[in-house]
Amino acid sequence: MFEGGSMLRKEVLAALMVAIFLVGIGAGYALNFLLAPAKEEVGLTGTIKIGVLVALTGGLSSYGEDCKAGWELGEEDVNAFLKAAGATWRIDLEFEDTETSPEVTLTKFETLLSRGIKIVLGPMASGEVLAIKERAEAENVLIISPSSTAVQLAIPGDNIFRFVAVDTWQGAAIAKMIHSLGITHIVSVYLSNPWGEGLDLAVSNRFTELGGTVVAHIPFPSTFDPAALAEQIKSKVEETIAGGVSKKKIGIFLASYGEAVQIFSHAAGYPILSEVRWFGTDGTVMLPEIADLTEHPTETRFALATNFTSTIFKITETPKFEYVKSEIKKKLGREPTVYAYGSYDSVWVVALALAVVNKYDAMKIKEVLPQVASSYYGAMGNIMLDENGDYSGADFSLWRPVEVNGVVEWREVGVYRSATDTVEWLV
Repeated sequence: MFEGGSMLRKEVLAALMVAIFLVGIGAGYALNFLLAPAKEEVGLTGTIKIGVLVALTGGLSSYGEDCKAGWELGEEDVNAFLKAAGATWRIDLEFEDTETSPEVTLTKFETLLSRGIKIVLGPMASGEVLAIKERAEAENVLIISPSSTAVQLAIPGDNIFRFVAVDTWQGAAIAKMIHSLGITHIVSVYLSNPWGEGLDLAVSNRFTELGGTVVAHIPFPSTFDPAALAEQIKSKVEETIAGGVSKKKIGIFLASYGEAVQIFSHAAGYPILSEVRWFGTDGTVMLPEIADLTEHPTETRFALATNFTSTIFKITETPKFEYVKSEIKKKLGREPTVYAYGSYDSVWVVALALAVVNKYDAMKIKEVLPQVASSYYGAMGNIMLDENGDYSGADFSLWRPVEVNGVVEWREVGVYRSATDTVEWLV
């Protein structure tokens, strides 16, 4: 409940409605706020705990750093807004490191549950989300991931929302990107988890539809021998060349996270692997280790030689986008990846949904969240969610490391437009 009685309560509601353009959102909730007679009620008060499952170590740690910065900035801004509005409640984000491990994620999820937390931001990897999905459904916990993209999690009516475009869209973008460069044969190398397997399937199916050939599918586990994997990739490339295919028409599709660094380190030892194009995903875009000539010269040179190009879903660059980018850049000393923006927005969307429902009820928040998200205009613009609770945007940016005057940095080099199924190369 807000301070100052019914008059201030209506003023705060009006501010919230302006903030998120709450026209038509949950008419019942809005009318209850505006028309119900003044009465004593508990509502929201004190500290509202929200759990955060984030990969601060392991394969997704660089992205986890970005997400954490986005969540923290969102927490600061929401609490400043609530204070200015005279609200008697604040949000408190409680962070737990998942170590990019499904097993650890489940353990940390249970820790949050033991504290009575029913709203969780994250986790990041699809395997992590799958690890807690059953428990989240059983315990009526709301999950909002900024980066899980596996097709297997596109399920109507569940408790999982994802502020990111899923891999049905990304697979089409990657296949078209590769095909647009005249490549006719690919070797698909992928992490053998739900995310990697889903992307292998999505890319392979679309590439085949475009007339291409997938000469091999090479899965690898999270604990693997990078030297043996590099040797396996080399053998498939040599077999394809021996079959009469030009090196210029061969590509390597790699669905991995930070494992790409180890793979590049060993692949660089085979000249033939530097003579074909390599392509990545949202799991490798902006990896700092492959744009660092000082600490990782071998891996970076390999990425440059192969024009290693990765995809990431493209969002509207709103004024709030620029604000979030600027604030996080001050904190991290670099521009964040796209996941930071969804992380930031998720804090606002949850807080605004809490204000609408006026109680800590995860399932009530679940009911109104899609309309709150679509009405709110933040760092990602309006967050339109599909019937599965997933972000419905589908354009993708294409990024790769580029060397300029001896300095290597990630740059956007193209855009995939889903509406026309076309790729626009910028360089």
